[in-house]
Amino acid sequence: MNTLHPIAMTIAGFDPSGGAGLLADIKTFEQCGVYGFGCATANTIQDERRVDKVMWHPLDTILDQINILLKKYSVTHFKIGIVESCEVFSAIKTHLISQNPRAQIIWDPVLKSSSGYTFLKNNLPLENLLKDVSLITPNLPEFNTLFGSEEKAFQLSHVCDIYLKGGHNESKVGVDHLYSKGIKISFSAGLHKVHQKHGSGCVLSSAITAALATGHGLQKACRLAKNYTELFLSSHPSLLGWHKNVML
Repeated sequence: MNTLHPIAMTIAGFDPSGGAGLLADIKTFEQCGVYGFGCATANTIQDERRVDKVMWHPLDTILDQINILLKKYSVTHFKIGIVESCEVFSAIKTHLISQNPRAQIIWDPVLKSSSGYTFLKNNLPLENLLKDVSLITPNLPEFNTLFGSEEKAFQLSHVCDIYLKGGHNESKVGVDHLYSKGIKISFSAGLHKVHQKHGSGCVLSSAITAALATGHGLQKACRLAKNYTELFLSSHPSLLGWHKNVML
């Protein structure tokens, strides 16, 4: 393959509705000018409103998907979505770093689906999980579960940058925050009229990954990704959205 475009890899679940997970990530990569590789962590039985069942792939199967691509292509930017356990996440992360010590890993810590299905239970020390992760992108409930307080987030932002999505914050809807090296940077909402969307968190994290892969710094990547996500949220009143070409 002639890699005139940057490359990024998503390691996430397969959602047959195409609204979230691996398919949403690949759509986002493509529209942002990045060629996307996709490795499945699970097959789900779901639509945009509910998750009925998750069939997890064994760790060896996930790593085999990753390895066959990394043997041929140099990939630096990785997005990780749903995984079966913190142990599986840590194993994937460690493997990526062993294959490429310069790997930038963006983790969208999907703990529950919007319909309430639990994906991941956090049973390992957070510091260990965040080691070698470049950026974690929780929503407010995930932020509260993982960090417990803003003070803890400031402390851990010296280990890993944290992007807090503002969609669940009723007092400041749509205002996102980046915690980086003990500093908090806010991103205000745009002017688009937005609608609730299935997979919006997947789109945001994969858009950040794409922007980083195209060479933007972290703050610029977050701003571009927020703009892209707001276009996605404003694209249609249903729970499924359209992706628009922006070529970051």
